[in-house]
Amino acid sequence: MERHGRSSERALLLIIEDDTGVREGLMDLLATRFDVLAASDAGAGVELAREHRPDLVLLDRFLPSGDGLAVLETLQRDVRTETVPVIFLTGDADEATLEKCLEMGAVDFIHKPASSRELLARIDRAVRQSEQQRKLQVLAQTDALTGLANFRALSVRLEDEFKRAVRYGYALSVVVIDLDHLKAINDGMGHDVGNRAILSLATLMQGNLRESDFAARFGGDEFVVLLPHQTSLEAAVFAERLRTELRGVNVQRSDGRPAPFGLSISVGVADHTVENPRESTEALLKAADAALYEAKREGRDRVVVYGQTVHNTPAAQRH
Repeated sequence: MERHGRSSERALLLIIEDDTGVREGLMDLLATRFDVLAASDAGAGVELAREHRPDLVLLDRFLPSGDGLAVLETLQRDVRTETVPVIFLTGDADEATLEKCLEMGAVDFIHKPASSRELLARIDRAVRQSEQQRKLQVLAQTDALTGLANFRALSVRLEDEFKRAVRYGYALSVVVIDLDHLKAINDGMGHDVGNRAILSLATLMQGNLRESDFAARFGGDEFVVLLPHQTSLEAAVFAERLRTELRGVNVQRSDGRPAPFGLSISVGVADHTVENPRESTEALLKAADAALYEAKREGRDRVVVYGQTVHNTPAAQRH
């Protein structure tokens, strides 16, 4: 593997090319405008793509260690790399071959040798198009009011987290949070005040998340948080902290005066562990929903772990 160090401000390109001269020449040219990774064979290139998720792959059409089309198929089958655009580098002028590359999902192809101007122009175009598609995808998976993920994104992330938890044998907790009495707030104070209440909860939630956690707005007044490596009792510490801190949050009315009510939440928590595995994401979410229903049935403003009620959870437990 060869690498030119990455900065957060530049796109990351991955070159998979077995010819040392071509590979090094591309690296020297592209490193002036991009961060660059390079590999000389198919296997190493795929592993680099999975690890670093580059913004673009420049892929040799013919590799001694594997056909370039097979590499493209491998990247497209992996959730970590399925959206990474691929440009083929090829010395083959056969139109059928080039057509096959595009049919399989390559965004472009570049004949070797190519001029520096043509190469950079094609790469720039592909990176711009990929970035535009990424932004559209983010918008499609983002809740407009809170900026959190929406139900679509939650479904994908929950499946991914559950598969990892099963594969590597660690705990995964799901926390379902319901903002109490939102309908009464909307009816009595107006939807703008209700939206401020929702935003207050979302902001508080984001401030309490670890980097590995994931929060989504599930519905009008309901949120879901995924906590990898946390049992339900540990996740209840997080939930109880939210519930307690939310009591001190004030919501303003349209005229700037404080609204004459406090905020509270009802929370249901469930987990998947090696000792107590769930058969599916549906079963895990259903258990958390059942705990939430119990919290509401018991009078709201409380945290319920599936199978037991939690009050004043000891802060000594970790999150």
